[in-house]
Amino acid sequence: MASIQLPGLSTGLDTATIVAQLMQVERRRLTMFESSIAKRKETRTAVNELQSKLNAFKSALGALSNASQLRAYNATSSNSDKLSISAAAGANESSHSVKIKQLATANRWVHDGFKYATSYVGTGTFIFSYNNQEVIIQTNDTTTLQDMVNMINNDPKNPGVNAGILKYDDGSGNPFHLVLNGRESGTDFQIAIHTSNAEVHTAASLLTIRGVNATLTGKLSELTDFSGQDINFRNVNEVAIAGALNDGTAVNTTVSVNPYTTVEDLIGEIEAAFGDTVKVTLDEGQLKIIDKTTGVSQMALSVSFNTDTETAVLAFNQTAQGGSINADIAAFAPSTFLETQRAQDSLVKVDDYPPDIVDSETGQVIEERWISRSANTVDDVINGVTLNLHGTTANAEGGHDAIQINMTRNTEALKSNIQAMMDAYNAVVMYFDEQTKYDPETNTSGILSHEFGLVSLRSIIRSPFISNAIGFGGSDAFINPRDLGFSFGADQMLKLDQEKFDEAITQDYRGVLNLIGAQKTGSSTGADAAFVKFHNSSQYTQAGTFDVHVEIDAEGNITSAQIKLADEDWAQARDAEFSGSYVFGVSGDLNARNPEMDLQIVIDTTQTGRTLEASINIRQGFAGNLQDLANSATDIQSGRTSVSIRSIDSQISNLNKRIEQEEARLERVQSRLTNQYARMERLMTTIQQQFSGLGML
Repeated sequence: MASIQLPGLSTGLDTATIVAQLMQVERRRLTMFESSIAKRKETRTAVNELQSKLNAFKSALGALSNASQLRAYNATSSNSDKLSISAAAGANESSHSVKIKQLATANRWVHDGFKYATSYVGTGTFIFSYNNQEVIIQTNDTTTLQDMVNMINNDPKNPGVNAGILKYDDGSGNPFHLVLNGRESGTDFQIAIHTSNAEVHTAASLLTIRGVNATLTGKLSELTDFSGQDINFRNVNEVAIAGALNDGTAVNTTVSVNPYTTVEDLIGEIEAAFGDTVKVTLDEGQLKIIDKTTGVSQMALSVSFNTDTETAVLAFNQTAQGGSINADIAAFAPSTFLETQRAQDSLVKVDDYPPDIVDSETGQVIEERWISRSANTVDDVINGVTLNLHGTTANAEGGHDAIQINMTRNTEALKSNIQAMMDAYNAVVMYFDEQTKYDPETNTSGILSHEFGLVSLRSIIRSPFISNAIGFGGSDAFINPRDLGFSFGADQMLKLDQEKFDEAITQDYRGVLNLIGAQKTGSSTGADAAFVKFHNSSQYTQAGTFDVHVEIDAEGNITSAQIKLADEDWAQARDAEFSGSYVFGVSGDLNARNPEMDLQIVIDTTQTGRTLEASINIRQGFAGNLQDLANSATDIQSGRTSVSIRSIDSQISNLNKRIEQEEARLERVQSRLTNQYARMERLMTTIQQQFSGLGML
């Protein structure tokens, strides 16, 4: 359909301009909608920028929210050529002496040799093990020495052996030698060439914790029942280990366990029960027992987890029969290999510990004693300190010299992290000021001033700097950030009195770190605090004060336990779980977890026939509290910034719909006006023609 034109030539009226002017009036509502969208987009940009600054603040808090990671030390060694050290957050200011008798080495075996790297090795089976984990290599009549190397290195079951070829002519005419190198050092990582395979049994059930395969550090008390009897593993108090050795000798041992016994502890008990004739491993939640003696075996194992009334039996099934596979490649018989470097542990003494056994009368050393480790990097002898061993300290007199190491406090990293946190906080505050301030000249407020869900954020993140930290009280050296020198200037910017902060560190270094970054640590107060003590908690345990009520019968058994927040009535108290001398806060509903979730309390059950009451204070440093607040504010679902952005997006979407409707209305209005003025022009033209006709009469 052709468009209607309004030239106005015949009437002298510029009807097109008239319609355009009328449409400008009609477009005022559309212009208002478009202006609203532009303003909301501007607001959304401002909220995004605020969210970005809050995320930067949250990131800066992450470096301060864990007190155990805040300590830093300068570590020095008097002989860094033989011993270098590093100190982590768990270290302490201290000095120590270290003696080094030997370094840890990896195992190495060299074969007699072949004429060429392309020589055929023969058809058959080659069996070796590393750390008692076997590898079985099958060859054929076209397998070369180089093929053998590749087969060993590429075997998916290779537990850590590198194969290679060493060229050296020792006069035998066989200069190409197969070399087997262990990747790890230490006596545990021994290579052995076998004449037959070893017996292997595998657990019939996986060990899982909350639906995930258990690891070595997983607690037995947290295991998911695999017996089908719905046994609560928190009530397991002993484990029975039964079976037989390689020669059929019976194994029957029962060991006591507590709620903190780990899977690794259990593995150690099994190996001890078998006299270290077996190797027990854990792979993806599955236990495996391997006979250290190859060949035919009568080895057997079952493990029973016992409560006072129930038993969950973990059975083991034979997955490899000992002696069922023979190593029959004559060229690779065990006698054709030479051990050129034995696997050995590093041996050290720290502060002359452990002491040697000395004849009390003659003063002669009967037996030397050393701390042994499988590597030359030793990180579990001095708390928080890693010793890197480079050489021994043997002297000409047959003894060993001592190397002095020192750890001195380094607070510069802490101060740097605090400054980064303050800068990030002040950036948030300045942005708030910029986006909410009132401009008297334009009589307008900042773009975020009407985002009421966000405006209160400023006071929320300010509060932890002026309030006592959660769970801190009279027994703590510092309870409020102001005690460390934090304050606000006239411009409301956060600042730190460096002199006061340094004085606080000198007074109580750990007290400072706790106030900043205590992570749900606890202490007991109240009449029975000596008998009801905090033991552990998790990230899910709410910081604050809990009241605990425990009843113990005449035999020393806990018969009931209740926990509540200090500001709750006892009618609101929740029953806790208990096992032995431990009380556990239960999780509650997944959508509304109990505040005491994962709280662990140890009870002195020698207080027979008593009712014990105490308060447990769960402390959280102000940095952790601030991080929780920042996390809450920026949460992708429920965070204030996310809610604000979704609200703005919804408003923009609604305005776009209204614009579409308004544009459709304007199109109809313009069409109507155009038609009306077109009809008017035609009418005016007709009238003019009639007047012209009359003038001709």
